[in-house]
Amino acid sequence: MDLLRLQQLLSGQGESINGCDLSVEDAIDFIQSNFGEYSYCLVRDWTLLELDPSGGWYDALRSRGLEPVLVYARNVVVDSRERFNRGDWVRSTFQLRYEDEGLFFTRNTLYVLLGTGTRQSITLSDLLSLS
Repeated sequence: MDLLRLQQLLSGQGESINGCDLSVEDAIDFIQSNFGEYSYCLVRDWTLLELDPSGGWYDALRSRGLEPVLVYARNVVVDSRERFNRGDWVRSTFQLRYEDEGLFFTRNTLYVLLGTGTRQSITLSDLLSLS
């Protein structure tokens, strides 16, 4: 990944999109009431990374019921399983589904996208450099 691309990602540049507008406490109550079976992670300063649809991996993801989209968040607020500390960054696995209220589902975790975030396209090689 070149330095300009890294700066764009880390600064949250991209198309602005709205996420969840609930307070942290209300978001936790909502998730526990409606999606109690999921581990959850509330994040701020987030970007939806949409992978460039080239290569055989794209069809392989879709055949497994996944979308080639991930969350990259620069600020973990709460992680129900305590995998991440407050203020850590996180990169999700691939999207299972997305709901307009800022709810991003993977196979293992429900990411609650708090506030406004961005959407950016990313190549597979750039994604792999975020490890």
